[in-house]
Amino acid sequence: MSTKIWIESLGCAKNQVDSEVMLGFLGNAGFQLADRPEVADLIIVNTCGFIESAAEESVDIILEMADLRKGGACRGLIVAGCLYQRYGDGLRKEMPEVDAFVGCGALKTIAKVSRDVLDGAKLVAAGPPDYLYDHRTPRAPLKGTASVYVKIAEGCDNRCTYCTIPSIRGRYRSRSVESVVKETRELVRRGAKEINLVAQDTTYFGVPETGDEQLTQLLRQLDGIRGKKWVRLLYLHPARVTNAVARAIDDSRSVCHYVDVPIQHICDTILHAMGRRCTSDDIRRAIDILRAEIDDVALRTTLMVGFPGETDRHFEKMLEFVREVKFDRLGAFMYSREQGTAAARLRRHVPREVKEERYEALMQEQLTISDALNRSHIGTIMEVFVESVDESLPNTVIGRTYRDAPEVDGFVRVSCKITPPVGEFIQARITAPHGHDLEGKML
Repeated sequence: MSTKIWIESLGCAKNQVDSEVMLGFLGNAGFQLADRPEVADLIIVNTCGFIESAAEESVDIILEMADLRKGGACRGLIVAGCLYQRYGDGLRKEMPEVDAFVGCGALKTIAKVSRDVLDGAKLVAAGPPDYLYDHRTPRAPLKGTASVYVKIAEGCDNRCTYCTIPSIRGRYRSRSVESVVKETRELVRRGAKEINLVAQDTTYFGVPETGDEQLTQLLRQLDGIRGKKWVRLLYLHPARVTNAVARAIDDSRSVCHYVDVPIQHICDTILHAMGRRCTSDDIRRAIDILRAEIDDVALRTTLMVGFPGETDRHFEKMLEFVREVKFDRLGAFMYSREQGTAAARLRRHVPREVKEERYEALMQEQLTISDALNRSHIGTIMEVFVESVDESLPNTVIGRTYRDAPEVDGFVRVSCKITPPVGEFIQARITAPHGHDLEGKML
């Protein structure tokens, strides 16, 4: 009988890819994925730890999984990923419940580590964070096969002053165009309809290896793969948005006219303190290029409130910019003072209650913008990717348009005469807005 494993995957989409890679290695070694953690012989928690709240969530989940050893089938607990890579042996000393720790650079050892744990070992598999999977690496889906993430690069060279990612994930290194294309072909063969390209900075793809950006070449080659419907590009750095990249998106038959450009702030004083390597003029130029070159483009961004030194006037300028640009989608988070970062040593830290007030004000502003934008879609016919069946309403599905990335953006609730299968694309007439979301009827 196969040994059953459970992988609890926390954090970002890039971490989900790592979890699926570990699951691939484990599957090749004869392990079987359990349908719930309570029946698993071995539990792996792939952690997130780049900010304090993510680390706290990871610790809570680890302790929750450790409790299953008392009454469940669990015989071993492994902690993998960012949390150990960041905190090292200090974490090991604090968590005797854990049998093994696997750093970001040692994911390919997961099958051997798992066997050793089941044999009673306590161990650490660590090393420099230099691992990067490719098209030959086994990978098994955690959340279905219709919408998938493809990690085109790992690590980061930007070294923003608030960010721990370079110390956790290492220097930026790209896969080859050929490797990404081959993996995508295989994922499409397995049923993928939506390919979401991720990296810490997708616009830097290929630069460390070739001295020149390779993203436009990658997009053109991916466009030629038959069988998929959407290719979605996430995490572009505003200073590296070019007309060539924008035209490659617009010219493509399958690359979504959706661009995610995290800007973090619009005030040059704050951008400089953040070490963002871009100015407000760079940000405006990037937005102008994308809107000029890409027909009906949906723009998403991310903003940070409460960075050290941010004044009421700085924040008001951010709100004014958001009102001016009217981003289609916007995410926000409050600055978190992270040990080991340059920003942690800055003066004039913003009180938590002020950060919370600014966060709420920003998100309320975006809700007003989203509602107005969504009202403009009433009566239009949009293509919707079906993600799930709405169990609360008869003959109703939940899906997304090209304007919405998985997990972070809005959705469309569509009423249907006959419920379409999950993973299919349908045509729907938009009937009403609902905050950040839409309602529609299937045609």
